Amino acid sequence: MRRGLVVMAGVVLAAACGAPTAGQPVPAAGFGPVSTAQSSTAQSSTAVQSQRSVDGVDLCALLSKPDLDAAGGLVGTPAHRSSAFPDSCGYPLGQGASGDLVLVALYKPLDQVRRDQPEGHEEDTLGNKTWLHCAVADGYRTCTAAVAVRDDRSLVVAITRRDTSEDKVLRLLQPLAERAVERLPRA
Repeated sequence: MRRGLVVMAGVVLAAACGAPTAGQPVPAAGFGPVSTAQSSTAQSSTAVQSQRSVDGVDLCALLSKPDLDAAGGLVGTPAHRSSAFPDSCGYPLGQGASGDLVLVALYKPLDQVRRDQPEGHEEDTLGNKTWLHCAVADGYRTCTAAVAVRDDRSLVVAITRRDTSEDKVLRLLQPLAERAVERLPRA
């Protein structure tokens, strides 16, 4: 499990150093495409559909055991962590490698995530702009969805799975991101 966190932290931190990829992104499985009107203002506004409160939120309560069943099921107890993100919770997964993990974290504003991960692309989660990024390190594929939940914060939901295709990881990630956002209280 520690290896999964180290891999996830490395992937997220290394993402800021990646080279841009040419071409137009295709909407990820389950995530909604960004409208033309949203795309034209993507760099200047986070367009949070509904501001969410993040004060006092228990990140380990944003996903439930049934939410994680499709991703391999929860094995053990979700635990607060600070190795990948200062304010995060890791959910260890079963039915796969020992480092398979879902992580939920409060993070920086979406505009800053975009700058740090230029190879990612924008999607939509429940009306909120979302920055998706996937990378592979040591056989583990990590995909992150940074969802704008306030003008000054994003909620990151990440999944790390060994030897799993990007398409499958994104299909697993999308409902988890939606559940976590839905459970944040409205501001």
